[in-house]
Amino acid sequence: MGRTLVTVVAPVYNEEALVHEFVQRLGATADGLAESYDFEFVLADDGSVDGTLEILTGLIEAEPRLRVVELRRNYGQTQALQAGLDHARGEIIVTMDADLQTFPEELPAFLTKLEEGPDIVCGWRTKRVEGVRRRWPSRAANALLRAASGVALHDFGNTFRAFRREFSMEMRLWGEAHRYLPILGHHLGARITEIPVSQVERRSGRSSYGLSRTLGVMTDLVMLHLMRRYLDRPMRAFGKLGWLLFGLGFLLLAAAAIYGLAAKTSGLAGLQGWLVLGAMLIVMAAMSFLFGFVAEILVRLGGKANDSRVYRVRRVWAAEPDRAEPGEG
Repeated sequence: MGRTLVTVVAPVYNEEALVHEFVQRLGATADGLAESYDFEFVLADDGSVDGTLEILTGLIEAEPRLRVVELRRNYGQTQALQAGLDHARGEIIVTMDADLQTFPEELPAFLTKLEEGPDIVCGWRTKRVEGVRRRWPSRAANALLRAASGVALHDFGNTFRAFRREFSMEMRLWGEAHRYLPILGHHLGARITEIPVSQVERRSGRSSYGLSRTLGVMTDLVMLHLMRRYLDRPMRAFGKLGWLLFGLGFLLLAAAAIYGLAAKTSGLAGLQGWLVLGAMLIVMAAMSFLFGFVAEILVRLGGKANDSRVYRVRRVWAAEPDRAEPGEG
């Protein structure tokens, strides 16, 4: 029986000070697992403006397992990660950052854990090294994600993960959804576990993470819940909203009519505002049903359309001859 192919995917952006060491340490770790696994390293350069791309392409001759997906511009971490996943060929996919805050040397622990039966293995940074301004908002966001998703993980933000290829083929990342990959896997029926990983301070450059992202997580939670419940049946969401609005409008109109009759007011004097509000709620209910109908049509048409990518690839650098790659255009 042949060895299992493992693809390590890492998005890269302006990491010229660290990327050479990252590839070297990744290669040394893969060499230690050569009896059981074959490896390829897919690094997606997210429009770096320093010397990152030149360093990576220069490493291909010495490290033929390396492939570099050059994106046309900076699309963001999630889209760069999706580009790497789309170009991965392994039966097992390992994702991680290239900033060396987590260690490539811990990759064997992920593969060992994955062989025990789970479909997704997530890294848990048990000892966070960031300051309080990042650590506490991160803890709050993780708690909210656990409560909203039902996935019992401690660390949703760590991109050091290993999972089986069948799940990467079904998952599509949007916005900043890389942190929600375990949740997307959970919705597909994946068995998920986590293992502790080490973390050190970032040695070069600076993180793009900030407090503002906490608000983004809160917004994404709403979207994630709606997508999980109503992505393939939007009429249910708009229908529930429509019935709620219709019920409120009907109650207001009925209450105003009953009050007017009981008080024997001529022409429901003094209740015009309540009548207008009730009528507006009923009109909004009708619009909600209409939006739901339109959304249902779009979902049906979208299911027949070809899958599209937000990112665009300029070139794929590899030791083997160039061939057609997904996402190019």
